[in-house]
Amino acid sequence: MKGLLTVWRRELSAHFLSPVAYVTMVVYLLVAGWTFVWAVEKNQEIGDPITVSLFVALFLWLPITITVITMGLFAEEKRSGTIETLMTAPVTEWQVVLGKYAGAMTFLLVTMAPSVGYLYIFRTFSGGVPFIDTGALAAGYTILLLVSAFCVSTGLLMSLLTRHQVVAAIACFCAICLPFILRVLSRAVPRNAGAVLEYMATELHILEFARGVVDTRPMVLYLSGTIFMLFLAVRVLESRRWT
Repeated sequence: MKGLLTVWRRELSAHFLSPVAYVTMVVYLLVAGWTFVWAVEKNQEIGDPITVSLFVALFLWLPITITVITMGLFAEEKRSGTIETLMTAPVTEWQVVLGKYAGAMTFLLVTMAPSVGYLYIFRTFSGGVPFIDTGALAAGYTILLLVSAFCVSTGLLMSLLTRHQVVAAIACFCAICLPFILRVLSRAVPRNAGAVLEYMATELHILEFARGVVDTRPMVLYLSGTIFMLFLAVRVLESRRWT
C-alpha cells in the first residue's frame, strides 16, 4: 500500500506541476459549459430533463480529455527512460499500475468536479429551471464516474503499449471513442449482433441514467471492464521482466 501511495503522489505531482494540466481543466470546463447551454436550448423542443443536457455535454468532450490525461502515463516514462528507474524501485507492477491509474482518475475527478455547479448557475441566471431532479443528477454522476474509470484504464493500457506519445494519443482516442459509437455501429450489423452492441452502447447508458433510470447491468459492465483493462496492463508491464 505504501508503494501505491508513493506512485499516486508522484503522478499527481506530475499532473499539477504541468501547465498543460491547467489548460486541460479550463478548456474542458469551458467547452462543456458552452455545450450544456447549447444543448439546453435544443432540448427545449424535445422536452428532455435538463440533466440530460448536462451529461451529454460532459460526456461529449470526455474522450479528448481522457486522451490528454492518459497518453503520457507510460509512453513518456518509456521515452525518457524513467520507467527503468521506476521499475527498479521497491514497488510491484500492481502498485505502479494502480498508482498511476489513481493519479489519473484523481486529476480527472478534480477537472470535472466544478461541473456540479452548472445547473445551479444556469438556474440562477436564467430563472427558467425551477426544479432539479437530484436523483437523476446522482445517477448521472454515477455513470459518469464508471465510464470515466473504464476509459482511463483503457487509455492507461494504450499508453503502456508504446513509447511514442503521438501513437499513444491516437490509440487512446480510438479505443476510448469505441464505446461511444457502438449505437451507430449496431445499425450496420445483423439484428442479433446489433442487439449486443446496443446493450453495450455508452450513449444509451448516459441517456438512461441522466433521466434517473438506474440499471445495474451497465454498472457491472464498466466495473468489470475497468478491472480487466487494469489486469491486462499489469500483465503487459510484467512482460518486461521476461525479455
